[in-house]
Amino acid sequence: MNHPSFICLFLFYSISFASQIVDVNIIGNKHSRNEIILREIHHPISGEYDSTFAKDDRNRIYNLGLFSTVDIRQVDSSYTITVVETFRFFPIPIADYNEAKGWSYGGGIAFLNFNGLNQKLILGGIGGEETTYFLNFNDPWVTGDHVSLSGNVYQFNTKNPVYSYYYKENGINIGTGFYKNDVHKFNFLLGLETASIDTSGFNYSEIKYPIEIHSDYQYVRGEIGYVFDRRDIFLDPTSGDKLTFYFKPKISLGESESYYRFQLGYRKYYQLSKNYFNPVFSVNSKLHLQFSKAIPIFEYLYLGGEDFVRGYSPLPDRNVTAVSHLIEGFNIIYQSFQLQHTLFEKKDYSGVELGIDMVYFSDFGISANDIASFKLQNMLIGFGFGFRFFASGAGVIGIDFGFNPYGQRFIHLSDSN
Repeated sequence: MNHPSFICLFLFYSISFASQIVDVNIIGNKHSRNEIILREIHHPISGEYDSTFAKDDRNRIYNLGLFSTVDIRQVDSSYTITVVETFRFFPIPIADYNEAKGWSYGGGIAFLNFNGLNQKLILGGIGGEETTYFLNFNDPWVTGDHVSLSGNVYQFNTKNPVYSYYYKENGINIGTGFYKNDVHKFNFLLGLETASIDTSGFNYSEIKYPIEIHSDYQYVRGEIGYVFDRRDIFLDPTSGDKLTFYFKPKISLGESESYYRFQLGYRKYYQLSKNYFNPVFSVNSKLHLQFSKAIPIFEYLYLGGEDFVRGYSPLPDRNVTAVSHLIEGFNIIYQSFQLQHTLFEKKDYSGVELGIDMVYFSDFGISANDIASFKLQNMLIGFGFGFRFFASGAGVIGIDFGFNPYGQRFIHLSDSN
């Protein structure tokens, strides 16, 4: 017998068997059910271990937002997934800041992993410059390929900071959606919305458009959305892109006119280095278009602020006279370039992942009342820097320091929720 040949053959079969995955072992999910993890796994079971599949599976499980740490590796013949769960529910001390209005405060409670099935139930309220009461429910995967179910009821009222009217809105919505091949996501929503306006303190001197203001508005609202999403990590992407398209009709049931909004967005991420501060360059484009015989005053868009061009205020009269008339409009084109890098690397602290990034940005935008009125000479340019504070379960809190070429500076607060 040729012993060297026998030994080589034995080692070959031993190594081949050792690299085979025959089962899945999940560790650390005390409250999350196995099924919400297993349905995210694409790695072939009863096959050879593949690190690329494992990385993609890890990202999908982390993107659920339920775990502060996810690790996948082969242990003997098991595909072993180790997770650290973040908090399932927590009281929410809400401090909401609107650049145009100021602070509002309140509280609520959020169940982030209701029934252990990644269902989210959130209820609460805030008061101050804005008063809101809400109840939201979302189940992202009821059946099939990410067939989802969501619903919410709310009441909202505030004083408009530009025209000084009081606005109150009530609504109820139900939504669903599904995936196609992981990256194609379709969303649908149907709801009822009522709004009322008290014009007793209305500032007619600021009105720039001929409008008819009704005291009451009633709508059947809809939403059709498509998302093409290839980002690696939703909370803090380092590569991939995301394309979004939404059509949002509101069909009037009263004297006011129906109106329709189209929103198109695209973001692309480029990882410049994996070692030195992990810098990521991103491009963000937005197009918001509205169509109606008479767009209601509460749907006017404002180019300045956290949502569009940072370095300007969403309140027209807080900007210099040279550009104050360019802030308000019905339609917006927006482009942003941003560099983001690690300041304090994200780490797990007993189930809560925390970290801080720094960003540098340059924003460009144009507002117009109709598509034909978009003009390059009306473009606003803003630039600055900021910070991103990461907390698993709570999302991302941003603070940006924006500047414009006219010597003004503004602070912009934002969150990922």
